[in-house]
Amino acid sequence: MDITFLKRLATTSIGRKALMAVSGLLLGGFMLVHLAENLLLFKGEAAYNGWVDLLASNPVTPLLEIGLLLIFIAHIITGVWVRVEDFLNAPSGYEARNWQGGRTIGSATMLYTAAAVLSYLTYHMLTFRFVDHSMGFYQMVTGAFRSRAFVVVYIAGSAALALHLSHGMQSAFQTLGLNHPKYTPLIKIGGILVAVLMTGFALISVYYLLGIDLKAAEAGYQVVIIR
Repeated sequence: MDITFLKRLATTSIGRKALMAVSGLLLGGFMLVHLAENLLLFKGEAAYNGWVDLLASNPVTPLLEIGLLLIFIAHIITGVWVRVEDFLNAPSGYEARNWQGGRTIGSATMLYTAAAVLSYLTYHMLTFRFVDHSMGFYQMVTGAFRSRAFVVVYIAGSAALALHLSHGMQSAFQTLGLNHPKYTPLIKIGGILVAVLMTGFALISVYYLLGIDLKAAEAGYQVVIIR
């Protein structure tokens, strides 16, 4: 590995923005995978616990967790650093002019949603990762989703995550130079789609809070059709 290249990335403004962009894309990809994992809850206790047990027994999993933690730390450090640099180097009235230039809520609140997501993930880890797992992950997760207070936090965290990614995903591609009249609209649509998908975390928690039984509803619908 070229240490000089890594040093250059960390010590230049462009390099820090590139690190922030790459780490952000990796974290966004992980959140999509994690959402897919959460959808296994609908397949039942055996399917969900089986997947969790498979991950827990895989010797590569701890290495992936360490890598994910390092990526997360790198994203936080570079994100704060870049934000401070932009603030210090911005001309007077820059924020006001940016709003007039079509700045979105997602771009204007990146720092605030980042803080909210960090708080949300910390609470998430304390609730699910560093606790007793003897009851089984399925029972632990669905039990937490039956708590109104937890679901409120989950909805707020999911909303902050969606808002953060609505701008973050698009900005990351632009920072990496993937900005072209032909592809930029698709990238923007993709960023919005990823943001919308993040609300799936909140919807899953609401599903269990309300005790919705889709199978029973489907069975009732079939009975009506038959009649």
